[in-house]
Amino acid sequence: MVKGLLVAMLPFLWGGTPLPGQIGGEVDLPRLLANEADRPRAISFVAASRVERVPLLLDLAKTSPPDVDEHDLHVGLADAFGALKVTESIPFLLRNLTLRRDSVVDLRPWLKTGEVIERSFPAVAALISIGPDASKAAMRAYDQAMKPEERLAAVFVVSQIRGVPEARSFLSTVASRADIERFFAQQGMKIVVQ
Repeated sequence: MVKGLLVAMLPFLWGGTPLPGQIGGEVDLPRLLANEADRPRAISFVAASRVERVPLLLDLAKTSPPDVDEHDLHVGLADAFGALKVTESIPFLLRNLTLRRDSVVDLRPWLKTGEVIERSFPAVAALISIGPDASKAAMRAYDQAMKPEERLAAVFVVSQIRGVPEARSFLSTVASRADIERFFAQQGMKIVVQ
């Protein structure tokens, strides 16, 4: 009886968050993923029964529960998808390519080291973790309607993944486009100044 009472009270004594064995799927998993402190346990829980629980993560990527912070959940999902290397999550990660881990405004995130960029952008880190399939998807997405920061993120992803033969050609094309844009920008600055 004492053991049963202790088991029943454990979630409350532990801060109200269920233990990994007590995660109740659709209700608790989104909250655990959205909470940075609980996120590693939630990812371990999903990894323990990947076949059954990855579809739940993919469903959460489509629709967030109303009582869970969407930004924090998306950060948690990106972390989970990267840790588990879920190729089916690539479209979600590309849609959230410039999702930032923190809400701190950083006006020059792309001038940081690669490690800092990956820490700052969880979807970028997840795509890099997934590997060649993500690189190919980022190359295809680059030529679609993307904001400049999304383009930078896509190029960064491609540049960090080895073993993709078409990446060299893609990066060369991007570099030549940037050179042409820089040339016209410099010419335009001479004309505008006059």
